[in-house]
Amino acid sequence: MSVLLLVPAAAGPVAPPLGANQRVFATASEAAAALAADPSPAVILTDTVDATTQEAIAAALRAHPRPCIEVRSARWDGTSPSPLSAACRGVISGFGTHALATAVSLVSR
Repeated sequence: MSVLLLVPAAAGPVAPPLGANQRVFATASEAAAALAADPSPAVILTDTVDATTQEAIAAALRAHPRPCIEVRSARWDGTSPSPLSAACRGVISGFGTHALATAVSLVSR
């Protein structure tokens, strides 16, 4: 099963893992459009995504028909409020972009 991989343009180039259909977004509306156009399970890299953009993307994720996993390169305490984390099935943090392959594998099951 293919997985939609959402990567913020500001995060720089990311090699997509096998089985991922990568979409780079610069705005929340671009991320929302990618989610609306592709009903596949999703993985989103949230490095560099600001709070306002997170709110808008979280709304699109809640409307998405399949689960999503958030990947954060940096460590997260697991308790700080995050609209994206609340809209996702799970969060992988602290492993850099290497966690993208793991997230794609998990969400495609």
